[in-house]
Amino acid sequence: MVSTIVKAEAKQSSEVAGLVTKLLQALVGHKRNIDPEVMAVTAKKLLSQDNGFHAFLYYADGAPVGVITLSRSAAIYAGGNYGVIEELYVEPEFRSQFIGKALLDEVISFAKEEGWPRLEVSTPERENWQRTIDFYLREGFLENSVGERLKLEL
Repeated sequence: MVSTIVKAEAKQSSEVAGLVTKLLQALVGHKRNIDPEVMAVTAKKLLSQDNGFHAFLYYADGAPVGVITLSRSAAIYAGGNYGVIEELYVEPEFRSQFIGKALLDEVISFAKEEGWPRLEVSTPERENWQRTIDFYLREGFLENSVGERLKLEL
């Protein structure tokens, strides 16, 4: 398998939106309707602006099979700017092949280049998504006092 990770541009917004749509359908699809067209428009808008939103795509043999999105945030407690992982999704048939780790490593490198002292990620409910939480913990993220958000000091 030939694989590559690219920082997404607006021209790849439909690929980013397609994978994020699948993530949201898995997470909250039973609670609300998710419109892929609206997702594509939003992805294109975010990727076209210099607003601190970034996406990275993982391609396997030329097909997008994973995505991670990241936003720049800022807080006094964090010492200024830091990154928030907004979405991470890998196609089910490609899971357990270190694609999520590769995407996370790419974001960690990017965050360090930006000079951010930390990354944070909100976690889904533990009872249904323990495997996701375990992934982040295994990669060095730490739980905070309320357990809804994990952090990684860089």
